[in-house]
Amino acid sequence: MMNAQTTKIALLLAASAVTMALTGCGGSDGNDGNPGEPGGEPAPAIQTLNFTFDKSVVTNGVPSVEFTVTNEDDLPVVGLQKMRFAAAQLIPQGATGAGNASQWQYFGDETCDVAATCPGTFVDQKNGHYSYTFNMNLTANAKITYNEQLAQRVLIRAYNTPLPDGTQVPNSNAFVDFTADTGAAPTYSRKIVATESCNTCHQDLANVKHGGAYSDVNYCATCHTAGKVSVGKEFNVLVHAKHKDLTLGSLESCQSCHAANDAAPDWANWSRIPTAATCGSCHSTVDFAAGKGHSQQLDNSNCIACHNSDWTAELHTGKTADKKAVIAQLVTKAQLVGQADDTAVLTVSILDKDGNAIDAATVQDKIKRLETVTNVGPNFPIMGYNKSPGSGAAKIAKDLVKDGALQDGVTLVDGKLVFTTPALPFGAGDTDTAFTFIGLEMCSTGMNLTACTADSATTSMKAQLVFGTKSGNAPSMRHVNSVNFSTCQSCHSDTFEIHKGHHSGFVMTEQVSHAKDANGKAIVGVDACVACHTPDGTYLSGANKGALEMKLHVIHGEQGVIKECTQCHNDFNLDAFKVKGALATSAGKYTTPITATCTSCHNHNPIKAHSQAVLEGFGAIIDGDYTQANQAAQSETCFYCHKPTPTDHTQVKM
Repeated sequence: MMNAQTTKIALLLAASAVTMALTGCGGSDGNDGNPGEPGGEPAPAIQTLNFTFDKSVVTNGVPSVEFTVTNEDDLPVVGLQKMRFAAAQLIPQGATGAGNASQWQYFGDETCDVAATCPGTFVDQKNGHYSYTFNMNLTANAKITYNEQLAQRVLIRAYNTPLPDGTQVPNSNAFVDFTADTGAAPTYSRKIVATESCNTCHQDLANVKHGGAYSDVNYCATCHTAGKVSVGKEFNVLVHAKHKDLTLGSLESCQSCHAANDAAPDWANWSRIPTAATCGSCHSTVDFAAGKGHSQQLDNSNCIACHNSDWTAELHTGKTADKKAVIAQLVTKAQLVGQADDTAVLTVSILDKDGNAIDAATVQDKIKRLETVTNVGPNFPIMGYNKSPGSGAAKIAKDLVKDGALQDGVTLVDGKLVFTTPALPFGAGDTDTAFTFIGLEMCSTGMNLTACTADSATTSMKAQLVFGTKSGNAPSMRHVNSVNFSTCQSCHSDTFEIHKGHHSGFVMTEQVSHAKDANGKAIVGVDACVACHTPDGTYLSGANKGALEMKLHVIHGEQGVIKECTQCHNDFNLDAFKVKGALATSAGKYTTPITATCTSCHNHNPIKAHSQAVLEGFGAIIDGDYTQANQAAQSETCFYCHKPTPTDHTQVKM
């Protein structure tokens, strides 16, 4: 997290070439520095070196720091013999490209050995006060463009070289962040992990690497940065890669390391600013640039569009484990049977984790909501969200249980919940089939189901989809070979609770599956969503293009998520249009299905080839009345020329 980022900084960066340092870890020798004037007595014993920075500035490109060193008893430490001083500046988040994280640029370092050589000017005032003025001029760096508007950092490594009287001193690190001209604290930072978090496991971070030299994680993060170290050794990549292969569950919760701490004001960056480099350091089988294991991402500009902070945090913390544990405890099983009087009897059973039916009454008080939505005609539903102009009917939305209580018209029979729907508009063909989408929301605390109270936390459970016919024949089912829900899960996670809040929340799993892929694996489709996302739209009757064929394009397009069809589509089932009628594209207005679907991504443009006039010339009706658009639904000639595929949706038959 950067605490602030100004336009001024961004403009200055845009005007300068931002490049990386290639300097090695060791500093170069130079002329002897001034050892300072004689002064007070050194502390008699030193277990800890505590640094306080009194003044830090960059003058005409040359950094200098004044600081005080004391021991654990707050006594001045006099006569420190060897220190390394390093300089860096911080590029703000987004300054090098949309979505990019902030980044340290390491100018270099200078090692000052009082007994040998010192590149810059080192002063020991013999009373615990020291100063150091660098020899290097930051403006002369050939690899990095110094920018006085950026946050600057000076780091100190105090070596464990004994004092002149033989007093032992520990290896110690210190750093200060400041603005170049005044030395004031900068308005943004990059302090993502506190050393305290590292020491929870490591006890002393200094013991991990480099012979005990570095005890502060901020030193590690500043040195292990692009240009300073080889690719793959950048801190955000290296530290994840080193921990993920351990069998200690080190990364099961990101907050094991990224925890709120005064020393790490930017601790939440891990969920706020996802980048390919950081994420790929754990998800090592993913090649973002090649599109392997993830939709292709050539830069970081689109990461946050899918991986929003809340979801990322939830997925990577213990809450996810709790949620999965709750979800695993109960599932539903259902039966839907059409009746001679056009009603349908819905029977819902509740099963335990082993698949054994239990008496619903035993968990009824723990059910926040058991919701059902019934429609007719899976391939092209004829009941609208509101009343459809065609059938005159709206979907049947019915809660069987709410806040632990059975709802009107619902009975318990042999431990099962039973509800008889009102008359449905059954017909021939696809409309001989009714289908019900079922959501279950349970009250829970941690990993346990609990009796519901007014303020209970809840967990959405696995959704269920059931089909039934009036005729008794096998039901018809909507195709699922166009979008597999696994592509949704790649952004939204496998515990994504669809529409939780307005609905009970639907967790899409194998329970809604009715088809298998070539390997015999259950296909989790999105076809259940048409129970509400009907051809007649949703609650605004088309004004928000709520039909499933359009809504997903619209909502993802608005967020700038969709870049390629392959992000969601594994196939285009063009034959599905043969059984579709018109789709509501505005309030009370309908458009033929191919045109409605395509224009939910591609607006028809009057100055381009596919103007409204051209589309209408090929059989389309755009924002016409219900009857007119449905009569023309099978008259569109788009596919006479076009043969779109997910990898090339502009493909034509030539």
